[in-house]
Amino acid sequence: MISGDPGHPALSFVNTVIDDGKTRLHNSFAGGADLVEGLGAAGLVPRGSALPGTAQMTALIGLREAAYAVLSAMAAGRRPGREEALTLETAIKSTLQDCGFTFRAGALDLMPGPLGGVHDHVALGLFDLLRRDDLQRLRECKRCTHLFLDHGRGQGRRWCSMARCGNKVKAATFRARQRTSL
Repeated sequence: MISGDPGHPALSFVNTVIDDGKTRLHNSFAGGADLVEGLGAAGLVPRGSALPGTAQMTALIGLREAAYAVLSAMAAGRRPGREEALTLETAIKSTLQDCGFTFRAGALDLMPGPLGGVHDHVALGLFDLLRRDDLQRLRECKRCTHLFLDHGRGQGRRWCSMARCGNKVKAATFRARQRTSL
């Protein structure tokens, strides 16, 4: 469901699409169970979390697309759209309002309130991502819409992963060169 390590669990959620290009038309999960399993593997939600219902799935997809729009704009150095930014802000504020706080040496942990589910874990993950010091390293794949934090030496990474997009781009470039040389 979730390919590669984008550098933060919240980006694994934003990247739950299968698109060959820039469409974002198809989810990479079959349903709530598949989504929760993938997000659990990414460390965004506790394994065995309650499955989201139909309305929650709709809300999660809306949050995912709002987060993508905001983060994609940030990666490109643009100002995010007002509606998407407001959707993301509202989700985070609503979750923070009901959050539990755990104080430990040198840190504060935020946990969703007693009624918080997958949506609240995702909102807290997005909040954590947006507060990172290395957010200036956020990039969008040149081939698809997956986002990632570029921690490479030269920070010139262009693809979400070599296996998913890099090899396809390189193969297409090679084929194009072969056609023009014939």
